[in-house]
Amino acid sequence: MLVSAFAVQSAELGENVGTHLNIMGVESAFKTNILRNLSSNENTIPLSLLGFPQSDNYILTKARSALQALGYYQPVLTLADDKQGKILTIDLQTPVRWHNTNIVLNCENEIKEIPQLIAKHPFTQGKIINHGDYSQFKASLQREAQELGLLNATFSSSVLNVDVAQFQADVHWVFNCGARYSINKVTIEGTVLSHDLINRYSTIRSGDNYSQLDIIASQQALNRSGFFKSVVVEQSVDHLTKTVDVSLSILDTDKYELKTLLGYGTDSGGKLGVSWRNRRVNSSAHQYIAAIDFNKVKLDIADIHATFQYQIPLDKANSQWINLVSYQIKNEEIGRSKIFTLESVLANKINENWFSQWSIAMAQELLESDANVNRSLQYIVPSWQLNYYSVTDPFSAIAGWRWQSIFRFSGEQVSDPDIKFLQTDQKVKRIWSLNNNWRLLLRARLGTTWMDTDDFNRSMPSNYRFFAGGDVSVRGYKHQSLSPLENNVSLGGKHVVSSSFEVDYLFNDDFRWAVFTDQGNAFNDWRDWKIYKSIGTGLRWVTPIGAIRLDIAKALDGNKGWRFHITIGPDL
Repeated sequence: MLVSAFAVQSAELGENVGTHLNIMGVESAFKTNILRNLSSNENTIPLSLLGFPQSDNYILTKARSALQALGYYQPVLTLADDKQGKILTIDLQTPVRWHNTNIVLNCENEIKEIPQLIAKHPFTQGKIINHGDYSQFKASLQREAQELGLLNATFSSSVLNVDVAQFQADVHWVFNCGARYSINKVTIEGTVLSHDLINRYSTIRSGDNYSQLDIIASQQALNRSGFFKSVVVEQSVDHLTKTVDVSLSILDTDKYELKTLLGYGTDSGGKLGVSWRNRRVNSSAHQYIAAIDFNKVKLDIADIHATFQYQIPLDKANSQWINLVSYQIKNEEIGRSKIFTLESVLANKINENWFSQWSIAMAQELLESDANVNRSLQYIVPSWQLNYYSVTDPFSAIAGWRWQSIFRFSGEQVSDPDIKFLQTDQKVKRIWSLNNNWRLLLRARLGTTWMDTDDFNRSMPSNYRFFAGGDVSVRGYKHQSLSPLENNVSLGGKHVVSSSFEVDYLFNDDFRWAVFTDQGNAFNDWRDWKIYKSIGTGLRWVTPIGAIRLDIAKALDGNKGWRFHITIGPDL
């Protein structure tokens, strides 16, 4: 008790409660290993359990052990006192190097993965030995065997001979693979969905070779499918029959979901919405979603969008067929439009990063406008879309990039009046994390339409006209204000170019400050077009649903003032 009291009192008085060690003569990797072996904290060796400084013999013994692990068995160590504590001077001398490696495999089955792994062993002749590499490779061989279903795999001989006098080390292993286990029975419990659907995501099959990697991958795929709250895998090993029984305990997601939406954007105004989802119309996990939302604050001039979509999972996992019916009333710069649409979409999640989508839209549009445009349109537009995300969760990304590519077209035989066009819309976003606080964000868009200009101005559906300006385009300008004009009405352009450069700084756990410059325009002629620019600054409130952005921007072209913008969503 007296010793403990003394140690505490010394600490309270600010006296040294450990031994500071300065290591000389070696590189940082050796210093790190020695200090780790001494359990040091910032080059200070803690006191012994009795509260006394560690002895010189303790320090030298731990240092020799740390150097041996890195292949130096006969270093010359000198330990001296100084004003701060102690100085350890090291002369490494000649290291021990790998010499002969003999690894014998005894395997009943031909399993290519084990020989491939052994061929990559780290015991290269002439290389300085490293006991950490030795232990890690031995563990990785055992782990690989277990993952491949060699559940009885073991070393019948595992010898490391170190000849200090000759400065060389030999490895001799005999590894017995044993029998490869197989899957006997697969049981699926807890879900009302069909086993055929589950087997689209799971690769676990009765009679197949047992593989821990397949088990883990199947569990992850089922958890990410969106159909289940949780998937628990239990395994029962029978060493007599060399088989494994696998049980999947699955908890389905809630069948029904009601969502309400309340939001605001300076372009869209106030937003109210509600949606109802049935996730399990049948055991094949067909779903439907009915939704309606209103934009603008006053309902008498509101944008209205009502949709009903029916989703059918396809034979390939993460692929679905979506059939959509929608009715939309839009109040935009070109005028007030009423659009009824039937759309069929084939959506496919290729992997964690790539998504593709084929669709065909059949629509009727009635347009009220002061410009000289067709008031009634009927058309069919097929399209193809490809998306790439460099990260699997764009909502929480602080670095990464996203690319969206869309191609769409129509022809004279499927439209009234006749419209014939080919259009592409390319968008990219990129975030660079400069350090823990600073980021650089880039946003760019390039869209172009191959179509006669007069036909475009008169007959192009409003959904496929390009505009610039607004919250997510060129800030500082009014929504859709940058485009060709007729009778002071923005018609939209055949082409659009826009970009944004932004730098933000994290000055609080949940807040960023940003400065930015935007530029862009929508136009009809590549030979005669102008880029409009703006600068601005803003505040970002980082939330789980994405950033809430409050921006103020100044248009640099024309007699423009400052404009306020509010947007919500992920940076990527």
